[in-house]
Amino acid sequence: MKRAAYALINLSSLKHNLASVKKIAHRSKIMAVVKADAYGHGVMEVCRQLTDADAFSVACVNEALELRASGIVKPILALQGFSSVEELQLASAHKIQVVIHQEEQLKILQSNSPAQSLDVYVKLDTGMHRLGFEPLQFKRVVAAINSYISPGSSVKVMTHLASADELNSTSIQQQLEYFDTTLVGQHYSQSIANSAGILACPQSHRDWVRPGLLLYGINPFNGDANNTTQIDLHPVMSLHAPIIAIKLCKKGERIGYGGEYCCPHDMVIGVVAAGYADGYPRHLSSAPMVSVRSLHAPIVGRVSMDMITVDLSAVNAQVRDTVELWGNDISVTQVAKAAETISYELLCAAGNAVHRKYID
Repeated sequence: MKRAAYALINLSSLKHNLASVKKIAHRSKIMAVVKADAYGHGVMEVCRQLTDADAFSVACVNEALELRASGIVKPILALQGFSSVEELQLASAHKIQVVIHQEEQLKILQSNSPAQSLDVYVKLDTGMHRLGFEPLQFKRVVAAINSYISPGSSVKVMTHLASADELNSTSIQQQLEYFDTTLVGQHYSQSIANSAGILACPQSHRDWVRPGLLLYGINPFNGDANNTTQIDLHPVMSLHAPIIAIKLCKKGERIGYGGEYCCPHDMVIGVVAAGYADGYPRHLSSAPMVSVRSLHAPIVGRVSMDMITVDLSAVNAQVRDTVELWGNDISVTQVAKAAETISYELLCAAGNAVHRKYID
């Protein structure tokens, strides 16, 4: 059943953003990150549009299998790799590349006979301390993998930047040095840069880059006052809902659950048919705006499950007018900052809660 709120997905913007990334990382191949249903944008439609990407990456083998079942033939990397013999065999059968990042996966490889035809990325832990082998283990791990996979399979190397979205962080250079020292004198295809690394650290542009957030039109540094990174991005998702009621509230009247908001003067209040069930954040540390008829209207009172109240005193709005909760007039980054969260969370939550409409 469709609720009133919906996400408008602009496919032309998606393709534009990929072209912008390719201009910056022009020496690298592009592995488009489409995990979590393409950050809530709809993975099948996104992959069909990103024809200029060289490969896709998802979180797990099951996500990769869904893409293969839908006819996606480009290389696909499962970032979490395999966790069982069954997943290993499925990855091999469907030509899904996998990340190997822990000893248990080596045991699974060893226990599976005969050797698998499998393209793998060995993940090095250079400072994220989440997944990956210690660099000192690299030669041993590669030797083990080569003994368990069939001739013609390939081994590549990757790592993940822990603080690339912090412009003044010194950890990026430390991670790069750790990575490069490990691979001195060895020749493997490499992948390091995520979206923030693509913008802030050209040295991380290796054979492959892995843009995620950039593809969906969001600069990871927009919330940083020191941001000097430049890229031409267009927001891909905009979140919309209709006004379902308008009422006059008197000075001193309270609005919403708990009466948290008290009208400082007579006000025109609009009720928007969207709420936290639609992926809009309930907890806001500051009052963000919505856009009505290209004018900004502040949110007043608490966000509830499926309604938001907004101040329409300065907007000549009517019932059934469409409100933009984020998108072109109000950035998702602004809303995320007000909710003390990140845009990733909002995109995934809304995109997987509401129905999507696609436009070119």
